[in-house]
Amino acid sequence: MDSMNAVICKDEFAKLVGIEILEHGPGRAKVKMAVTPRHCNGLGMVHGGAMFTLADYAFAAACNSHGFASVAINASINYLRAPKGAVLYAEAEEVAVDGKLGSCLVRVLDEDGGLVATFQGLSYRKGPVSAKQG
Repeated sequence: MDSMNAVICKDEFAKLVGIEILEHGPGRAKVKMAVTPRHCNGLGMVHGGAMFTLADYAFAAACNSHGFASVAINASINYLRAPKGAVLYAEAEEVAVDGKLGSCLVRVLDEDGGLVATFQGLSYRKGPVSAKQG
């Protein structure tokens, strides 16, 4: 089992909210989430927390793709517009890795490919993925 699968595919919260991995490779990942009523706020719009969770999961998949257990030490999101359609995607790419720190940018896209949010995360590499994690 590769390191990404050893850590990320065990994420029970991502399963609970319906996120699935479409693509992954060294320092990158693409995930999707079908939007259902449980993902919406009281205004009937996709909840910001649901979009953050989607982006955070893509970030985690990208950062944990090198054999190191990586955790977020900072993350921020900018919501640009309300999404259209019933599916959201998040595409993550590491843009810098220096020792124990990695920076990752994530684009959240709606079903039409429109940019709805940008996410930036800083990860900390704790060490190699252990047999207990995998």
